[in-house]
Amino acid sequence: MSVHAWFLRSILLPAGDLYFKQGMMKRLEFLEQAQWWDAGRTALWRDQALRKLVQVCYDETPFYKQRMDEAGVKPRDIRTVADLRLIPVTTKEMMRDGYPDAVVRETGLPSYETSTSGSTGKLFTIREDSETGGSYRSSFMLSLEWAGWNIGEAHMMAGVNYQKRSLDRRVKDSLLRCHYLRSDDLTDDRLDAHLDALAERGIQHLWGYPGLISYVARGAERRGLHLPMKSIVTWGENLHPSHRELLEGVFGTRVTDTYGCGEGFQIAAQCGHENNYHTHDLDVVVEYLDDDGNPVPAGSPGHVTITRFHPGPMPFLRYQPGDLATASTRTACPCGRAWGLLKSIQGRATDTVITPSGNRIVGHIFNLAIKAPEIDSYQVVQDEKSSITVRVLLRDGCAYSPALEGKLIDNLRRNGADLEIRIVPVDEMPVPASGKHRFVLSRVRE
Repeated sequence: MSVHAWFLRSILLPAGDLYFKQGMMKRLEFLEQAQWWDAGRTALWRDQALRKLVQVCYDETPFYKQRMDEAGVKPRDIRTVADLRLIPVTTKEMMRDGYPDAVVRETGLPSYETSTSGSTGKLFTIREDSETGGSYRSSFMLSLEWAGWNIGEAHMMAGVNYQKRSLDRRVKDSLLRCHYLRSDDLTDDRLDAHLDALAERGIQHLWGYPGLISYVARGAERRGLHLPMKSIVTWGENLHPSHRELLEGVFGTRVTDTYGCGEGFQIAAQCGHENNYHTHDLDVVVEYLDDDGNPVPAGSPGHVTITRFHPGPMPFLRYQPGDLATASTRTACPCGRAWGLLKSIQGRATDTVITPSGNRIVGHIFNLAIKAPEIDSYQVVQDEKSSITVRVLLRDGCAYSPALEGKLIDNLRRNGADLEIRIVPVDEMPVPASGKHRFVLSRVRE
């Protein structure tokens, strides 16, 4: 371990945990040990954690108490993970309707709001505190370690606009040797600058949305650059076989895909063996259900249903984020971890908008730009390179106005949308035959 890495792990990050009261490093150390537990010890821990969670949900959140009372279920009925089936499934719409009074609890720590639209484009406000953030960040750091990264090693992260980060976060980025690939500017000139930074600074870890970092790989191919990496980590959208083939071919290392939700939990990550995903079994229970709420057999796609062990200000108990995934039929992995195996994720597909200037706007940038309390959901459609149409469905009681339109267009322009923008209010958001809403749909190809 280098002196810099020792300083981060032993001094700086633990001090930050004490100051921010997030417990990230302590939990990471726990996970680093517990990932090697046998299946029996893991199951015992999960059952104990689940009983505590269910009691908290029942005692402190009116939403879950009402749901369980209506189903005739008491906390004492839930003794093991298998008993979760007695509790009704929770949807995003139910929690939106109950926010904040029915679904938020006090934790004794300062809380804050954040929002996500996941793969549906429907904005969803959630409540977190520092401990919640520390919990899911520690799981994500474990996933990065699986990929081959060690704390203190320089890395480039794509998908965040560095210009919007506060001063304290920029200081933290500098200490952690984190560099950002601006996702609102993906012209060839900007990509060349990022490639130069990778080479000049000796950065060997590249992370981000697979569609976005694939542009970096294509830029390296175009220039004939040889940039061997220690890790390529992806998240946020489907890792298509073409993405994997391109990234692994250009950067000479295995791509490690991760699966999490903006609601505040990591679900699964690949361990590096045979593209297996391990579910984060000490963070969440993952169920795969059919349309009627019944378990589907391994190998068949089902609705992802999550129970997060850490309650936080806003507990998630049998919550469906809107994704489809398939559990593996395998029961063991060569890596030796006894955590559950997930075969594939079917529910995260986004498109990239191509602008006349040659900029590329990846789908998740629109989550940042199309954010207003009046908007229930949206869909971006591009039929020609010169323009996009943004369909917006307003919340009940909200009216469309020139001021709202101007705000949305300004936000989109600031995030790289240098093309004609048409905002169209709709009474109903169209759903494709697949039943899966795509919040960015581009029919333009480079």
